[in-house]
Amino acid sequence: TKESSEIEFKSAAGGFPRSFWETYSSFANTYGGTILLGVAEDLKQPEFNKRFQITGVDNPQKLITDFWNTINSNKVNENILSDSDIDIIDIENKKVICINIPQADWRIKPIFLNENVYKGTYKRNNEGDYHCTERQVRAMIRDSFEDGNDGILLEHYNMEDIDLNSLHRYRNLFQVWN
Repeated sequence: TKESSEIEFKSAAGGFPRSFWETYSSFANTYGGTILLGVAEDLKQPEFNKRFQITGVDNPQKLITDFWNTINSNKVNENILSDSDIDIIDIENKKVICINIPQADWRIKPIFLNENVYKGTYKRNNEGDYHCTERQVRAMIRDSFEDGNDGILLEHYNMEDIDLNSLHRYRNLFQVWN
């Protein structure tokens, strides 16, 4: 298998990887995904099927404890995980930590790092974690309002303000979908 928009491999050879948190934010802000700790990627390896190696983690319980201590600190603005989202699995007689990150509920997005919504918010594209633009962050914040933006009553408007051609096209599309 390979990295994608919904799977990420991290070595964790030197302890809990710092780059984990960008991936946590990006998965939570996009479609969710799985991070496997204890799988190393050798980008210099020309043969794709040899690019990933199961390295395992030395002390999985310590890494998991470090993880919970960090996620429940001010590292991220919101912990969206529970105990059932983390597993220790055996692959080739090595321990690998599997962390399933769901997509965050729209009411709590964006999920961001280091108490900085504009510099610490990420989204996932293909196999990479990318900083969100200020516009993308503002859109997530706007969309998180419980009341929404389309439920507001607009005063001083009437049917003369409606483009009838657009209304007819909308009604036709709606009829086709139902």
